[in-house]
Amino acid sequence: MHFDIRPAVSIVALAAAIAMPAAAHAASAQSPDGPAQQPPAAAAPEQPQAGLAEIVVTAQRRTENLQRAAIPVSAVAGDVLTKQSVTRADDLTRLVPALQVAPAASFTQIYLRGIGTFGANAFAEQGVAFNLDGVYLSRPAAPAALFYDLERMEVLKGPQGTLYGRNATGGAVNLITVKPKLGEASGFVTGEYGNYNAIKASGAINLPLGSQAALRISAQHAQHDGYYSDGYDDEDTTAVRGQLRFDTGDGFNANLMVDYGDVGGKGLGGTIMPLLAGKDRLGPSDPRVLAEYLSRAPTAPVPQIIARGDGYQNNKYYGALVTVNADLGFAKLTVIPAWRRTDLDFVNYSSSFLIDVTEKSDQMSLEARLGNQNAQLKWVLGSYYFTESVKAKQFFDQGNNGTRINSNLGTDSYAVFGEATYSLTPRWRLTGGLRYTHDTKTQQTEAHTYPFVGFVPPAYPNFTPIVLDLATNATTDVNFSKVTWKAGMEFDAGPHSLLYATVSTGFKSGILFSALGQNYSRPERLTAYTIGTKNRFFANTLQVNVEGFYWDYRDQQISHLAPVQVAATPAGAIYGPVFATENAGAAKLYGAEAEVLWQPTRNDLFSLNVQYLHATYDSLQYKAYSTTGPAPVVGCAITPTALMGASAAARIYNVDCSGKSLVNAPRWVVNAGYDHTFDIGSAGRIIAAVDTRVESSRYLSIDYLDLGRQGAYMMSNARLTWENAPGSLAITGFVNNLENALVFANSTQSPGKPGVIYNQMRPPRTYGVRGTLKF
Repeated sequence: MHFDIRPAVSIVALAAAIAMPAAAHAASAQSPDGPAQQPPAAAAPEQPQAGLAEIVVTAQRRTENLQRAAIPVSAVAGDVLTKQSVTRADDLTRLVPALQVAPAASFTQIYLRGIGTFGANAFAEQGVAFNLDGVYLSRPAAPAALFYDLERMEVLKGPQGTLYGRNATGGAVNLITVKPKLGEASGFVTGEYGNYNAIKASGAINLPLGSQAALRISAQHAQHDGYYSDGYDDEDTTAVRGQLRFDTGDGFNANLMVDYGDVGGKGLGGTIMPLLAGKDRLGPSDPRVLAEYLSRAPTAPVPQIIARGDGYQNNKYYGALVTVNADLGFAKLTVIPAWRRTDLDFVNYSSSFLIDVTEKSDQMSLEARLGNQNAQLKWVLGSYYFTESVKAKQFFDQGNNGTRINSNLGTDSYAVFGEATYSLTPRWRLTGGLRYTHDTKTQQTEAHTYPFVGFVPPAYPNFTPIVLDLATNATTDVNFSKVTWKAGMEFDAGPHSLLYATVSTGFKSGILFSALGQNYSRPERLTAYTIGTKNRFFANTLQVNVEGFYWDYRDQQISHLAPVQVAATPAGAIYGPVFATENAGAAKLYGAEAEVLWQPTRNDLFSLNVQYLHATYDSLQYKAYSTTGPAPVVGCAITPTALMGASAAARIYNVDCSGKSLVNAPRWVVNAGYDHTFDIGSAGRIIAAVDTRVESSRYLSIDYLDLGRQGAYMMSNARLTWENAPGSLAITGFVNNLENALVFANSTQSPGKPGVIYNQMRPPRTYGVRGTLKF
C-alpha cells in the first residue's frame, strides 16, 4: 500500500500556521475563555450545541483540561470504549495510533511507538506502565477484567520517569473508573449480542448514603465462541467492582475500591504460517494444522509436541485501593495505599508448543503526594513504595526439548519525586522534575532443561544421547538505582493555543531470568525530546494538536530463547536454552503525530489522527540457541560461535539485526472517523458513525521473517444508534472489521522446529446489536 506524505505535511503546516498568536487571538474573539481559567473538577457533559466537549485528565497528577496539558497525551472517553465493544486490553489497539496491544497466551504485551516488551513468562515486566485509578499494575497479565464502567482512558506517549517512575519507558496507559456520585440514585444497564454467540453485559448502580457518602457497584460479563476452528481465541470474562465514597464537603474525601475478575475459556489461539485456508482461521489443534506441523523438520523419531484442544484459562484477579484527599490549606495531600493479587492457571498451544503455567503474585504499593496549583507555581512532591512477591511454576514443552522453571521472585522499590511548573509571565511557564528510584530484586529459581532424552535422531549421526536432567538453581539479589528527570517550557500563543517543548527521561528496571552467573539484564533507558502545539478555533469547533518527537533508546531489553549457562565442566561451560532477557538493542526514533477534531455543526463530527514513525535500530545483537544444530532461521546476519550447547547437536550463533525497524512500529498509522446525528423530534435522534484504521506494514518479532510480518491493512467499523429524546434509552447495530481483514497480532517461531512460524490474529468481522438503559 502506498502512503502519501503530503496530507501529513499539510496538517503540520496548518497547525504551525494556526498556532500563531494572531490566528489564536482571532479565535479568542469568538470564544473569550482564557487559559488561566481553572478546569472543571470533572469532564464536562456533551453539549447539544456546536462546540467540542472539554476533556479533563489527571495525567500530570493534577486535574487539568486536556488542551492545557503540556504533554503528549490522548484521552478516550468511557462511552467510546463501550461503543467500540472494548472488553479486553488487545481491543485498545484500534483506538490510539501510537498504541499496539498484543496477546501472548494469558499475558498482554503493550507497545507504544515500538517501545514495549515481548513478555511471555513470570520474569517479564512491561515497558509501558499500566495504571488503574493511579495504581501501577505490575504483572503482564494484570490488564484483564477491567474494561467496564470507565470514565476515560489516558495514553501518555513517551517516558514518564518523573511522575510514574520505573517501567514507564515508552509511556503509560491509565484507566480511570467512574466514581460514586453524592446525592444521586442512578445507574445503567448495557446488553449486547452478536455473531460467534457473543453475549456482553455490563451495568452499574449508584446509591446515595446520606449527604456525604455514596456507593457504586458495577459489573461485567463478556463471552463469545472461539474465532479459530478448534474453539481457541474465545472469551469468558466476569468482573465486579464496588466503590464507597465519603466526602465531608470541606476538602476531605476518601474513595475505597475493591474489584474481582475471572477470566476463563480456552484462551488464545494461533495458526501455522503460511496460512493453510485463508480466512478460515485454523487453530493450533486443527487436524490440518497438526499435519502440516508434523511434516516440518525435524520430524519423527525426534519427539513431537501435539497441540490438543485441552487448553484453558482459569485466571483470577483481586484488588483493593483507597484514595484519600485532604485539603491542608497550603497544599492538597493525596495518599493511595493499594493491594493486588493475580492468580494465573492456564495451558496454551498458540505458539506451536505447550505452555503450562501457574502463577500467584501479590503486590502492595503506597503513594503519598503533596501538591498545590496556585496561579504562579504548580508543584507536587511525593514518595512511593512498591513490593511484590511472585511464585510461579512454568513448563514449556517443545517435544524435542523442554524447560521446567519454579521461581520465587521478589521486588522492593521505593522512590521520591517532585515536579513544578513556574509562570515566568502570564504566558510563559517552565517545568522541571526529578525522581530517584531504588529497586531490589531477588529470585530463588529451580530450572530443569530436558534436551533430546534417550535416543539418536537419524538426521544427526554425531549426536550423543543425553539422559541427564540439566538442573540450574539460580539465586539473585541485585539492586538498581536511577535518577530520571524532566525539563520543559510552555507558551500561550493565544487563549486557545498552547506551544510546549519537553525533554524527559525514563527507565525500565533490570529483568531477572534463570541462569548461573549473570542472570539479569541492566535497566533500559530512554530520553525523549518533544515539541508540540494544542489549539482550539472557530468558537470551539476545530481542534488541531500536533506533536513532533525524537527518542534516544538505549540498552533495550530483548527477551528470546537464549543460551545461558546450565553447567560447568573441565572443558568449559555448558549452555542450555532459556527464555532470557538481555540488553541487546539501541535505537533512534523520530516522527510526528497530528490530531484533528472538527465539528462544523451540532450534528457532525469529523476526526483524524495521523502518526508518522521512523524507528530503526542502530544496533541489535544477541546470541541464539539451536537445539538441533542448524543456524537459526531469521532475517538477520548470522555467525557461529564456539560455545558448547547442552547436546552434541546443539549450536550457538551470533545474530546481528542492526538496521532493522523496531517490532510493532508501523511507519504510518491513520485513524479517521465521522459521526452524524439525525434529529427526529420527539422520537429522539439517530446517530450514524463510521471509523477506520489504516496501518503500513510492521514486523511482529525480532526474527524479522516475512511470515512474521503484518502487511499494510485497513480495518473499519460502523454503528447506527437510535436514542430516545431524554437520552435514557439507546439501541445500536454495529459491525466491527467491516473488511473482515486478517490482521496478525503476534508471531512466534517454534523453538523445536526452526523456521516454523505461528501467528496470532486480531478478531475477524463481528456484528451485533447493543442496548443501553440509563436510570
